[in-house]
Amino acid sequence: MPLVFGVVNFGTARTLSPHRIGSAAITGGGQMVFLGHPQKTSAFFTIPHAGLRLGLAKGLDVGLRLAPIPLPFASVGPRFGVNLDMKICFTNSESKIQFAIVLGAGGAHVLIQNNTRLANSPNAAILASVKMNDKTQFTVMGRFVSLAIPTAFHRAKGNFVNISKASFGLKRNITESISILPEVGVYWYEEHLKSARASGPGFQFGVMLSTTF
Repeated sequence: MPLVFGVVNFGTARTLSPHRIGSAAITGGGQMVFLGHPQKTSAFFTIPHAGLRLGLAKGLDVGLRLAPIPLPFASVGPRFGVNLDMKICFTNSESKIQFAIVLGAGGAHVLIQNNTRLANSPNAAILASVKMNDKTQFTVMGRFVSLAIPTAFHRAKGNFVNISKASFGLKRNITESISILPEVGVYWYEEHLKSARASGPGFQFGVMLSTTF
């Protein structure tokens, strides 16, 4: 499951103010995927993750993420990748309830049968955040991620992963510039790799520590 390509969110619908910079790193996270018939279980519990965001204008910021791509089982080995995204918030920053969309694209190298291949991934999400009090926000996200491997045999048509996900997270302010962001999510995973198909449910969790300056 391509964590790097925006399956997790770790953020609210609110964007950074112009010229503000935010950074985040994961303090713990993992995933479980249940695929095929008979069902097989794949699990990763040590997934590093880091990112930066920059406020460009009112209601608009951009982000850069780095993380591994732990696809289930041994058919595709993990490699590091990068994802760029743009968040657009449609509500006033003072609103209790906020809405935003995130549009992104990623790229990475993955290992297939000991051969390194290039993968790319468009992704999109819808976010809604609710301000619970002065220090805490609750966020709900719906996201779709498509990972294609055009350099593999049969190209992208024969080597792809699609993920549809819903997640729920909190942002708890520790200070004015430091926050902790736990998140849990469930998703449906579908892969077609090396002419073999598999699908099934998955679960993901993580905690990020973020700063702004």
